[in-house]
Amino acid sequence: MILDPHIHSNYSGDATLTPAQIIERSQEIGLDAIAIADHNTLRGSQVALKLAEKLDNFLVIPAMEVTTSKGHIVALGVTREVEKGNSPEVTIDDIRSQGGIAIVPHPFVRYREGLCDYVENLDIDAIETLNSRYIFGISNWRARKLAEKRNIPQIGSSDAHFLGAIGSCVTELEADFTTESVLKTILSGKTNVFGDRTPLPLIVKEVIRKKVINRL
Repeated sequence: MILDPHIHSNYSGDATLTPAQIIERSQEIGLDAIAIADHNTLRGSQVALKLAEKLDNFLVIPAMEVTTSKGHIVALGVTREVEKGNSPEVTIDDIRSQGGIAIVPHPFVRYREGLCDYVENLDIDAIETLNSRYIFGISNWRARKLAEKRNIPQIGSSDAHFLGAIGSCVTELEADFTTESVLKTILSGKTNVFGDRTPLPLIVKEVIRKKVINRL
């Protein structure tokens, strides 16, 4: 199974994709499963779950990217929205209480609200060691070293905000087409991550768009 577990829809406020467009593109490029992890909302996931109800061999995992007091955490497999602004520890407890898992995205990218050095000793379920939105890849390298040092399951994801970025980095795993099976496999650490950097023109376009939005 090929999974892209960190995609943003228009419900994030900083992306342009509708859940329908994300699903269509994901199927076109051969993804088996996705998670729409919008900023501090499950709405994008909820819409995608409805759209995918009648699809065969394609899985949508509910998710959201939560802004904690120290940085971002992806809540994968949650059933209700996780409150933003709490400590990472409280946030992780909330995610796990719902049967979900806590994944630290882009951990060492400070300008994208990564947890940075706070993640070093944090009790987490998985960590992004290959996030496609990078220039030099130093954050990915540091994340991989931390994962290897602490034996933390590794995740690859596109963190896509544009159509062309979906599937640029992914996680390969063996699982059934159920959320429970995917989460269990991730927790086991039996994942393979691979992919390439989001094309630089798309990254530049996103940066410019965010600056425009922030000025409005």
